[in-house]
Amino acid sequence: MKLKTLAIAAMVAMLPLTTMAAELPDGPHIVTTGTSSINVVPDMATLMIDVSVTNKEAAEAKKQNDERVAKYMDLLEKNGIAKADIAAANIQTRLDYSYSSGIISSKAAKEYVATRQVKVTVRNLDKLNTLLDGALSSGLNEIRDIHLGVVKDDAFRAEARKKAVDDAIAQAKDLAKDFGVTLGSVYSISYRAPNSEPAPMMRTYKAESDSSTSADQTYQQQSISFDDRVDVVFDIKP
Repeated sequence: MKLKTLAIAAMVAMLPLTTMAAELPDGPHIVTTGTSSINVVPDMATLMIDVSVTNKEAAEAKKQNDERVAKYMDLLEKNGIAKADIAAANIQTRLDYSYSSGIISSKAAKEYVATRQVKVTVRNLDKLNTLLDGALSSGLNEIRDIHLGVVKDDAFRAEARKKAVDDAIAQAKDLAKDFGVTLGSVYSISYRAPNSEPAPMMRTYKAESDSSTSADQTYQQQSISFDDRVDVVFDIKP
């Protein structure tokens, strides 16, 4: 049984090498890896904001929570945020007990907690700081996440892919020329589309930085990086 297990393990370990060999031609060839990176200035942001209200009465906790969210939604409307860019999750309530020595008793104080989450898509970053301040002043307790991005995400991904392909081809042509051979057709292409979010490159401000920097600027990203790569195998001729 042990030998059988080792044999299977050995076969699995050889799979990547076998797959790699199958992707290479028997004759002369060149393998290149094209890469690219595009830096883009963000033009939108997604805010995730939580509001939590505690009260001895469940109905009152819900009422106060709804009032805070309604107040913030009025602010969003006044700042030109479309209703389609606002999502307010259904309210949730739970009962919290105060504990005494880890034991819940019938005399223990209890309160109801009403929670709700608001998601806002901001398409004008000049209003970002105003909307963040407005959320806190409206009683929304926690700004949980600020994700900056770009509207034309797919277009920049396609551009990055095209640049990676062009880079792979340019490398192959240069290598063929330098070695005095003729570049043939493409034998195989290995490509995996990036499945992660574009990497943000944050702009930071130090205490000694120019005092003319506005609060709005501190929430801006310098750029968002779209990266891609592709591996290509080309036949070559003498």
